Formats: sequence, structure tokens, C-alpha cells
Amino acid sequence: MLVPHSSIAMEEVIPISNKIYSNRLLLRKLEGNDLQVLLHWSSSADAYGDFLSPEFFEKEDIEQKYASGFFWNYGEKFFLIEKKDGQAIGTLHYWIPVDKTDTAVTAVKIAEPAERNKGYGTEAQKSLIIYLFEKVKIKFVEMYTDLDNLAQHRCLQKLGFSMIETLTYDDRGISRTGNLFRINNSQFSHHPIYRYHYE
Repeated sequence: MLVPHSSIAMEEVIPISNKIYSNRLLLRKLEGNDLQVLLHWSSSADAYGDFLSPEFFEKEDIEQKYASGFFWNYGEKFFLIEKKDGQAIGTLHYWIPVDKTDTAVTAVKIAEPAERNKGYGTEAQKSLIIYLFEKVKIKFVEMYTDLDNLAQHRCLQKLGFSMIETLTYDDRGISRTGNLFRINNSQFSHHPIYRYHYE
């Protein structure tokens, strides 16, 4: 993940969907049998590309995180991104910062290089944004991106985000310069891309 964050235990139970469907994709809650692919991606340079840093999970560590609810709790949720044929191609997750409880911060990773530049990242993020505004009733969605990740910048602009500021952050010991993008619930409500969920 790109910036330090902490999750909160929400005071009210938010209706949670374990699965989010889009035209070509299924976003679903991580299950125990997904840990092996997550473990593989965590140490794969190909999975992270030029703009993310590998997590280098250990088997015992990732199993403990899964058992403790790290990947799925009231303040933070990891979704596996699957194509309709069942192929896992990446992850998408969001968390609620402890100091901004009306905001969800998101991070996406298309981990299979052959599946990049096909619109899957945009489609997955659009589906999650709809879910966050319509079901979780969040007021803002934010994403941090590397300054050189121009494809993601274009994606976020297409999805109605505004660029808020440029800042330097630490990403697993690597100093990166990036942009903070944000969309609010009014922008979401009026942006034509969200008029139809599957356009």
C-alpha cells in the first residue's frame, strides 16, 4: 500500500457485500485458499510493476493476518479481482483512515502483467466506488498514485477524481513522489460514467 494508514472499528455495522459484480469482473472477499496466490504476488516484481513495492509476505505471517481478520474488518477490506472465468488477476482494497471517518482510501493492483491495459483496473475501481458511495455511504474516496503512473492518473480522471496535491511518501523504504486524487459524493452523483454501472 502506498501510504501509512490505520483502520477503525466502526461504531455502526455497515452493510457489507462479500462480492461485487461488474460487466467482466468479480470482486470478492479473500478466502483461505487465495493466500497462496497472494503470497506469490507479494514477492513478484512482475506483479508490482514500476509503481508499487513488493510486500514480501512470509507464509506464517500471511496466514496469521488472515486468521486475525486483517484482510476483512469494519475499517479495511481486501477484494480479490477475478475475471468471469475465475482467473485471479489482482487485488483492490480500501480502508477508513482513523482521522477521516467519512473517507475511504483505495489501492488497486493488477498483478498479472498480461491483464494490464485492458481496462480491468478502471472497471474494478468503478465498481468499488459505486459500492462505497451507494452502500457504505462514504463522502469521499481518495487514492495516492506515483507521479509517473500516468495510466492511473488518466484512469482516475476518467472516473471523476480531482488531483488535490503532490506529496512525497515512504513506500516500504522507497521514497516516492505522488499525487493525491479525490472524488466526493456530489461529483460521483453528477458524473455520467456512473449513470450506468456496466457502461
